Amino acid sequence: MREIVVLHENEEWLAPLREAFKERGVEAKEWFLDEGVVPFTDTPADAVYYNRMSASSHTRGHRYAPELTKLVLTWLESQNRTVVNGSQVLALEICKLSQYAALQRAGLQVPKTQAVVGKEKLAGAAEKFAKWPLILKPNRGGKGLGVQRFESLTALESFVASGDYQEPLDGTWLLQEYIQPKKPHITRAEFVGQRFVYAVEVNTEDGFELCPADNCSIEDQICPTDQTSHKFTISRRFNEHEIIRSLENFLRSNDIDVAGIEFIENEQGELYVYDVNTNTNYNQPAEQRAKVKATGMGALADYLISLAG
Repeated sequence: MREIVVLHENEEWLAPLREAFKERGVEAKEWFLDEGVVPFTDTPADAVYYNRMSASSHTRGHRYAPELTKLVLTWLESQNRTVVNGSQVLALEICKLSQYAALQRAGLQVPKTQAVVGKEKLAGAAEKFAKWPLILKPNRGGKGLGVQRFESLTALESFVASGDYQEPLDGTWLLQEYIQPKKPHITRAEFVGQRFVYAVEVNTEDGFELCPADNCSIEDQICPTDQTSHKFTISRRFNEHEIIRSLENFLRSNDIDVAGIEFIENEQGELYVYDVNTNTNYNQPAEQRAKVKATGMGALADYLISLAG
Protein backbone atom coordinates (compact mmCIF):
# COMPACT_ATOMS: atom_id res chain seq x y z
CA MET A 1 0.00 0.00 0.00
CA ARG A 2 1.27 3.45 -0.91
CA GLU A 3 1.66 6.18 1.65
CA ILE A 4 -1.10 8.73 2.19
CA VAL A 5 0.05 12.32 2.58
CA VAL A 6 -2.38 14.96 3.90
CA LEU A 7 -1.62 18.55 2.85
CA HIS A 8 -3.08 20.95 5.42
CA GLU A 9 -2.59 23.98 7.68
CA ASN A 10 -4.87 23.25 10.64
CA GLU A 11 -3.92 20.77 13.35
CA GLU A 12 -7.32 20.86 15.07
CA TRP A 13 -9.25 20.01 11.91
CA LEU A 14 -6.99 17.02 11.29
CA ALA A 15 -7.46 15.30 14.66
CA PRO A 16 -10.66 13.38 13.71
CA LEU A 17 -9.08 12.14 10.47
CA ARG A 18 -6.04 10.89 12.36
CA GLU A 19 -8.39 8.97 14.65
CA ALA A 20 -10.25 7.46 11.69
CA PHE A 21 -6.95 6.27 10.20
CA LYS A 22 -5.87 4.87 13.57
CA GLU A 23 -9.09 2.85 13.85
CA ARG A 24 -8.19 1.29 10.49
CA GLY A 25 -4.59 0.56 11.42
CA VAL A 26 -3.20 3.18 9.03
CA GLU A 27 -0.89 6.09 9.77
CA ALA A 28 -0.93 8.88 7.20
CA LYS A 29 1.88 11.34 6.72
CA GLU A 30 1.17 15.05 7.06
CA TRP A 31 2.59 18.01 5.19
CA PHE A 32 1.92 21.27 7.03
CA LEU A 33 1.85 23.98 4.36
CA ASP A 34 2.42 27.44 5.76
CA GLU A 35 5.99 28.13 4.66
CA GLY A 36 8.33 25.85 2.77
CA VAL A 37 10.23 24.86 -0.33
CA VAL A 38 8.80 23.15 -3.42
CA PRO A 39 11.58 20.99 -4.98
CA PHE A 40 10.10 21.22 -8.46
CA THR A 41 13.01 19.50 -10.25
CA ASP A 42 12.92 16.52 -7.84
CA THR A 43 10.64 13.52 -8.16
CA PRO A 44 7.94 13.31 -5.47
CA ALA A 45 7.23 10.03 -3.71
CA ASP A 46 4.63 7.80 -5.34
CA ALA A 47 1.90 8.36 -2.76
CA VAL A 48 -1.72 9.51 -2.47
CA TYR A 49 -1.76 13.23 -1.75
CA TYR A 50 -4.93 14.66 -0.20
CA ASN A 51 -5.28 18.43 -0.49
CA ARG A 52 -6.99 19.73 2.65
CA MET A 53 -6.14 23.41 2.22
CA SER A 54 -8.75 25.97 3.30
CA ALA A 55 -9.67 29.40 1.98
CA SER A 56 -9.85 30.53 5.63
CA SER A 57 -6.18 29.77 6.37
CA HIS A 58 -5.44 33.49 6.78
CA THR A 59 -7.74 33.57 9.84
CA ARG A 60 -5.22 31.28 11.55
CA GLY A 61 -2.15 33.31 10.56
CA HIS A 62 -1.31 31.24 7.46
CA ARG A 63 -1.74 33.94 4.85
CA TYR A 64 0.15 32.29 1.98
CA ALA A 65 -0.80 28.66 2.65
CA PRO A 66 -3.14 28.42 -0.40
CA GLU A 67 -0.50 29.94 -2.67
CA LEU A 68 2.12 27.48 -1.40
CA THR A 69 -0.34 24.61 -1.79
CA LYS A 70 -0.99 25.63 -5.39
CA LEU A 71 2.75 25.33 -6.09
CA VAL A 72 2.93 21.93 -4.40
CA LEU A 73 -0.08 20.62 -6.32
CA THR A 74 1.37 21.90 -9.58
CA TRP A 75 4.56 19.96 -8.86
CA LEU A 76 2.71 16.75 -7.92
CA GLU A 77 0.42 16.90 -10.95
CA SER A 78 3.33 17.54 -13.29
CA GLN A 79 4.74 14.20 -12.08
CA ASN A 80 1.40 12.39 -12.51
CA ARG A 81 1.03 11.67 -8.81
CA THR A 82 -2.35 10.69 -7.34
CA VAL A 83 -3.87 13.92 -6.00
CA VAL A 84 -7.24 14.16 -4.28
CA ASN A 85 -8.75 17.63 -4.80
CA GLY A 86 -6.06 18.99 -7.11
CA SER A 87 -5.05 22.46 -8.26
CA GLN A 88 -8.27 23.06 -10.19
CA VAL A 89 -10.23 22.27 -7.04
CA LEU A 90 -8.08 24.65 -4.97
CA ALA A 91 -8.83 27.38 -7.53
CA LEU A 92 -12.55 26.84 -6.89
CA GLU A 93 -12.02 26.82 -3.13
CA ILE A 94 -10.60 30.34 -3.12
CA CYS A 95 -12.92 31.93 -5.70
CA LYS A 96 -16.67 31.82 -5.16
CA LEU A 97 -17.41 33.34 -8.55
CA SER A 98 -15.61 30.38 -10.16
CA GLN A 99 -17.77 28.09 -8.02
CA TYR A 100 -20.95 29.76 -9.23
CA ALA A 101 -19.91 29.53 -12.87
CA ALA A 102 -19.20 25.82 -12.50
CA LEU A 103 -22.46 25.22 -10.61
CA GLN A 104 -24.46 26.99 -13.30
CA ARG A 105 -22.78 24.92 -16.00
CA ALA A 106 -24.04 21.88 -14.12
CA GLY A 107 -27.60 23.23 -14.21
CA LEU A 108 -27.73 24.28 -10.55
CA GLN A 109 -29.31 27.51 -9.37
CA VAL A 110 -27.15 30.07 -7.56
CA PRO A 111 -28.12 33.41 -5.97
CA LYS A 112 -27.87 36.55 -8.07
CA THR A 113 -24.30 37.77 -7.46
CA GLN A 114 -21.90 40.53 -8.45
CA ALA A 115 -18.20 40.85 -7.67
CA VAL A 116 -16.80 44.23 -6.65
CA VAL A 117 -13.17 45.32 -6.27
CA GLY A 118 -12.65 48.76 -4.74
CA LYS A 119 -14.25 50.30 -1.66
CA GLU A 120 -15.53 53.29 -3.62
CA LYS A 121 -17.35 50.97 -6.06
CA LEU A 122 -19.52 49.18 -3.51
CA ALA A 123 -22.33 51.70 -3.07
CA GLY A 124 -22.79 52.29 -6.80
CA ALA A 125 -22.80 48.57 -7.53
CA ALA A 126 -25.29 47.93 -4.74
CA GLU A 127 -27.58 50.69 -5.98
CA LYS A 128 -27.66 49.15 -9.47
CA PHE A 129 -28.08 45.71 -7.93
CA ALA A 130 -31.53 46.98 -6.86
CA LYS A 131 -32.45 43.96 -4.76
CA TRP A 132 -32.84 44.56 -1.03
CA PRO A 133 -32.04 43.26 1.43
CA LEU A 134 -28.70 42.01 0.11
CA ILE A 135 -25.75 40.10 1.44
CA LEU A 136 -22.20 41.47 1.39
CA LYS A 137 -19.45 38.92 1.86
CA PRO A 138 -15.74 38.59 1.17
CA ASN A 139 -14.73 36.35 -1.70
CA ARG A 140 -12.24 34.68 0.64
CA GLY A 141 -13.58 34.51 4.15
CA GLY A 142 -14.21 31.04 5.47
CA LYS A 143 -16.77 29.76 8.02
CA GLY A 144 -19.16 32.52 6.97
CA LEU A 145 -16.92 35.15 8.55
CA GLY A 146 -17.46 38.70 7.35
CA VAL A 147 -20.91 37.99 5.90
CA GLN A 148 -23.34 40.84 6.52
CA ARG A 149 -26.93 41.60 5.58
CA PHE A 150 -27.99 45.12 4.65
CA GLU A 151 -31.56 46.32 4.43
CA SER A 152 -30.86 49.50 2.46
CA LEU A 153 -28.29 51.46 0.51
CA THR A 154 -27.98 53.90 3.42
CA ALA A 155 -27.04 51.10 5.80
CA LEU A 156 -24.41 49.79 3.38
CA GLU A 157 -22.94 53.26 2.86
CA SER A 158 -22.75 53.77 6.63
CA PHE A 159 -20.80 50.54 7.00
CA VAL A 160 -18.37 51.42 4.22
CA ALA A 161 -17.70 54.82 5.84
CA SER A 162 -17.30 53.38 9.35
CA GLY A 163 -14.26 52.21 11.25
CA ASP A 164 -15.60 48.65 11.09
CA TYR A 165 -14.88 48.42 7.36
CA GLN A 166 -11.96 46.19 6.40
CA GLU A 167 -10.83 45.21 2.95
CA PRO A 168 -11.33 41.51 2.16
CA LEU A 169 -8.22 39.38 1.82
CA ASP A 170 -8.11 39.41 -1.99
CA GLY A 171 -9.79 42.81 -2.35
CA THR A 172 -12.96 41.23 -3.74
CA TRP A 173 -16.44 41.68 -2.30
CA LEU A 174 -19.49 39.76 -3.41
CA LEU A 175 -22.89 41.43 -3.50
CA GLN A 176 -25.51 38.72 -3.33
CA GLU A 177 -29.28 38.59 -3.20
CA TYR A 178 -30.71 37.57 0.14
CA ILE A 179 -32.62 34.32 -0.06
CA GLN A 180 -35.48 34.32 2.44
CA PRO A 181 -35.31 30.80 3.87
CA LYS A 182 -38.35 28.62 4.34
CA LYS A 183 -36.92 27.70 7.73
CA PRO A 184 -33.97 29.22 9.66
CA HIS A 185 -31.35 26.79 8.45
CA ILE A 186 -29.16 25.87 5.52
CA THR A 187 -28.36 22.37 4.28
CA ARG A 188 -24.86 21.07 3.74
CA ALA A 189 -24.50 17.91 1.65
CA GLU A 190 -21.31 15.92 2.21
CA PHE A 191 -19.62 13.95 -0.57
CA VAL A 192 -16.60 11.62 -0.51
CA GLY A 193 -15.23 10.04 -3.67
CA GLN A 194 -17.84 12.07 -5.57
CA ARG A 195 -20.58 10.10 -3.79
CA PHE A 196 -23.18 11.43 -1.35
CA VAL A 197 -22.57 10.53 2.31
CA TYR A 198 -25.25 12.50 4.18
CA ALA A 199 -26.77 15.95 4.55
CA VAL A 200 -26.68 18.08 7.67
CA GLU A 201 -29.02 20.93 8.55
CA VAL A 202 -27.24 23.91 10.13
CA ASN A 203 -29.29 26.29 12.25
CA THR A 204 -28.58 29.89 11.21
CA GLU A 205 -30.41 31.75 13.98
CA ASP A 206 -27.12 32.63 15.70
CA GLY A 207 -25.43 34.07 12.60
CA PHE A 208 -23.29 33.08 9.65
CA GLU A 209 -20.41 31.14 11.22
CA LEU A 210 -21.37 27.79 9.75
CA CYS A 211 -18.20 25.69 9.99
CA PRO A 212 -19.37 22.21 11.05
CA ALA A 213 -16.04 21.17 12.55
CA ASP A 214 -16.29 20.23 16.21
CA ASN A 215 -14.00 23.07 17.30
CA CYS A 216 -16.14 25.58 15.34
CA SER A 217 -19.42 24.53 16.94
CA ILE A 218 -21.32 26.44 19.60
CA GLU A 219 -22.48 23.36 21.44
CA ASP A 220 -20.35 24.08 24.52
CA GLN A 221 -22.39 27.26 24.98
CA ILE A 222 -25.69 25.34 25.00
CA CYS A 223 -27.24 23.43 27.89
CA PRO A 224 -26.39 19.77 27.17
CA THR A 225 -29.80 18.62 28.48
CA ASP A 226 -31.65 20.70 25.85
CA GLN A 227 -31.83 18.30 22.93
CA THR A 228 -33.59 20.88 20.70
CA SER A 229 -30.70 23.37 20.62
CA HIS A 230 -28.16 21.44 18.56
CA LYS A 231 -26.88 23.58 15.74
CA PHE A 232 -26.01 20.66 13.43
CA THR A 233 -28.54 17.93 12.67
CA ILE A 234 -28.17 15.06 10.20
CA SER A 235 -31.19 15.10 7.87
CA ARG A 236 -32.47 12.45 5.46
CA ARG A 237 -34.84 14.84 3.74
CA PHE A 238 -32.73 15.25 0.60
CA ASN A 239 -31.36 11.71 0.35
CA GLU A 240 -33.46 10.91 -2.72
CA HIS A 241 -33.79 14.46 -4.02
CA GLU A 242 -32.67 15.28 -7.56
CA ILE A 243 -30.30 17.98 -6.25
CA ILE A 244 -28.03 15.26 -4.83
CA ARG A 245 -27.64 13.65 -8.25
CA SER A 246 -27.03 17.07 -9.80
CA LEU A 247 -24.35 17.83 -7.23
CA GLU A 248 -22.64 14.49 -7.85
CA ASN A 249 -22.58 15.31 -11.57
CA PHE A 250 -21.11 18.72 -10.72
CA LEU A 251 -18.34 17.06 -8.70
CA ARG A 252 -17.50 14.64 -11.51
CA SER A 253 -17.43 17.43 -14.10
CA ASN A 254 -14.95 19.42 -12.02
CA ASP A 255 -12.76 16.56 -10.70
CA ILE A 256 -13.74 17.32 -7.09
CA ASP A 257 -13.34 14.21 -4.96
CA VAL A 258 -14.31 15.52 -1.51
CA ALA A 259 -16.63 18.42 -0.71
CA GLY A 260 -19.36 19.81 1.48
CA ILE A 261 -21.83 21.81 -0.62
CA GLU A 262 -24.25 24.25 1.00
CA PHE A 263 -27.66 25.19 -0.31
CA ILE A 264 -30.75 26.99 0.96
CA GLU A 265 -34.46 26.54 0.32
CA ASN A 266 -36.53 29.67 -0.20
CA GLU A 267 -40.16 30.19 0.78
CA GLN A 268 -41.31 28.84 -2.60
CA GLY A 269 -39.35 25.61 -2.14
CA GLU A 270 -36.63 26.53 -4.68
CA LEU A 271 -33.08 25.44 -3.87
CA TYR A 272 -30.09 27.76 -4.30
CA VAL A 273 -26.51 26.47 -4.05
CA TYR A 274 -24.21 29.14 -2.64
CA ASP A 275 -20.99 27.56 -1.36
CA VAL A 276 -18.66 24.69 -2.24
CA ASN A 277 -16.29 23.70 0.58
CA THR A 278 -13.58 21.46 -0.76
CA ASN A 279 -11.88 21.43 2.62
CA THR A 280 -14.90 19.93 4.33
CA ASN A 281 -15.39 19.10 8.01
CA TYR A 282 -17.85 16.95 9.90
CA ASN A 283 -19.64 17.40 13.21
CA GLN A 284 -19.15 14.26 15.27
CA PRO A 285 -21.89 14.96 17.88
CA ALA A 286 -24.43 15.28 15.04
CA GLU A 287 -23.22 11.98 13.57
CA GLN A 288 -23.50 10.28 16.95
CA ARG A 289 -27.02 11.57 17.55
CA ALA A 290 -28.13 10.37 14.12
CA LYS A 291 -26.30 7.03 14.53
CA VAL A 292 -25.08 7.23 10.95
CA LYS A 293 -23.48 4.07 9.61
CA ALA A 294 -20.83 5.94 7.63
CA THR A 295 -19.26 8.90 9.42
CA GLY A 296 -17.72 11.64 7.32
CA MET A 297 -14.15 11.09 8.47
CA GLY A 298 -14.60 7.33 8.30
CA ALA A 299 -15.80 7.54 4.70
CA LEU A 300 -12.90 9.84 3.88
CA ALA A 301 -10.31 7.55 5.47
CA ASP A 302 -11.76 4.53 3.64
CA TYR A 303 -11.67 6.40 0.34
CA LEU A 304 -8.03 7.46 0.71
CA ILE A 305 -7.02 3.96 1.77
CA SER A 306 -8.77 2.49 -1.27
CA LEU A 307 -6.76 4.81 -3.53
CA ALA A 308 -3.53 3.90 -1.78
CA GLY A 309 -4.19 0.16 -1.90
